[in-house]
Amino acid sequence: MKADKIGLVSRFNSKDSLKLTKNLLSHLNKSDVDILIEKETAMRIGQQGVGFSNLEKCDFIVTVGGDGTILKTFQVLADPVPILGINTGEVGFLTSIERDENYKQIVSDKINSFDVEKRERLKVDVKNKNLPPAVNEVVILTSEPAKMLQLTIKLRGREIERFRADGLVVSTPTGSTAYSMSAGGPILDPNVEAFVLVPIAPYKLSARPFVVPSSFNFTVELIRKGKEADLVVDGQTSEKISEGQKIKFTKAEKPAFFVKTKGHDFYSKIREKLI
Repeated sequence: MKADKIGLVSRFNSKDSLKLTKNLLSHLNKSDVDILIEKETAMRIGQQGVGFSNLEKCDFIVTVGGDGTILKTFQVLADPVPILGINTGEVGFLTSIERDENYKQIVSDKINSFDVEKRERLKVDVKNKNLPPAVNEVVILTSEPAKMLQLTIKLRGREIERFRADGLVVSTPTGSTAYSMSAGGPILDPNVEAFVLVPIAPYKLSARPFVVPSSFNFTVELIRKGKEADLVVDGQTSEKISEGQKIKFTKAEKPAFFVKTKGHDFYSKIREKLI
């Protein structure tokens, strides 16, 4: 596919990211592609900007920052647009271009011809709140350090686990290399249609991660009296959870899309960033 219109989003509290964004914009202005700049980014580089809703009209969006910039961008888009991430952060597992690469040429090449990769997202329903789908994970964590939660997990209405722990990570395949992995969960290929449930510091020897089909609905309930938990979606959006509240998880209707680049496939990133 060829791009006629692209979006530009930067981590706006990073001087390095904003500088790279300005350099990229100067380069792209020489091409015939239409460029829409997110308004917070635009304000900091002296340009005219638009709201995120306007970016949904783009063929793809270039983000400059780290994984957090990508996750935040996906959260505010009602209709997910493919993202091409340039890494100016630390790990950058979701990004496709490193800052020391010829990022200007790579973006120009992708404008002329690009393909996308689909990634499943996780929908979470709690207290009838319209929370954004997760690209990486949903974390349920005790609100009081050193005070454990008691949780039950029901898969298709059947209880499969009951345990005490500091919390639970519910991860997509994309997020299996993030918090889920650090908590002891397995790494899943992004093409695997499954979710991972990983207890955080469980007080039970038999409590182990579950890998469940993404087509299955499941619920998590906080059952210990007087305890509260924080539910966090992709490290961006949070909600308080109290005793007796049920959290329902399903596969999101709309997946996330990433622009493909050579040399930055899933297994290459594992070798480069995790080993």
